[in-house]
Amino acid sequence: MWYPGHIKKAKSKIKTYLKTVQGVLELVDARAPYASRAYEFEDLFKDKDRIILFNKIDIADEKQLKFWKDYYKSKGYKVLETSLKKVSIKSFLTKVVYKTFPKKFRELRVMVAGIPNVGKSTLINSLKGKKSLRVGNTPGVTKGVQWISVNDNFMLLDTPGILYSDIYNKKILYKLILIGSVKPEDDEKEFAIEYGFNFFKEKYPEILKTALKGDNPPEDYYEFLNMFAKKRNFIKSGNEYDIERAMSTFLKELSDGKFGKVVYDYPEDYEILK
Repeated sequence: MWYPGHIKKAKSKIKTYLKTVQGVLELVDARAPYASRAYEFEDLFKDKDRIILFNKIDIADEKQLKFWKDYYKSKGYKVLETSLKKVSIKSFLTKVVYKTFPKKFRELRVMVAGIPNVGKSTLINSLKGKKSLRVGNTPGVTKGVQWISVNDNFMLLDTPGILYSDIYNKKILYKLILIGSVKPEDDEKEFAIEYGFNFFKEKYPEILKTALKGDNPPEDYYEFLNMFAKKRNFIKSGNEYDIERAMSTFLKELSDGKFGKVVYDYPEDYEILK
């Protein structure tokens, strides 16, 4: 499920394409700065100048991000933050990203990487146009891989989004579902909401209260879903609450940041960081 053949092939291609770039711009969701990063990237990119870009900073709890910024800096990354949907992307790339990378050649070439729904498509699509693409005829790049021109001295290499080779930690899976990077199977959807509900009760109770339009949340996640369905008037035949619709709507609005600022990742969640 998590690692189909085309993603495995994409990872292999990324290794090949690395020789054509001087640096890597890797996007993560600021709400899950560790979970939203395919951990294989650490080895893949270790010999390149690297920037970690915390995207969606406008819906992240910035107080909880200091640890992660320091963590990535300790790994040799430069760290930037933004909300790509709220800034001029071209200006951000030229005035911030370009100036952050060391300049070793006249033209700076940077690979853009990231798992689904962290903002990579927003960044790339903002630059696309007939005059901004170079496809296939760049040395070292096969047909279908795009060089995108930011300006005369700055090129981005778009790459396929990849996920983990395996999701070894259920917490990571649930966090990826909550931020919208993974489409859950039916049973996973409910487990992710249960995980999120318990997490919010402990760390961000105001998220649940906002989702219920000001009402205090109950103790049980399933009762929460019933209250959520009632607030939205999600009723199905038989005059029962439509829990399936409630779950899907809650996850969508949660991934869009409609209930408030949050960070799901805490260092104690991961054995490697203890």
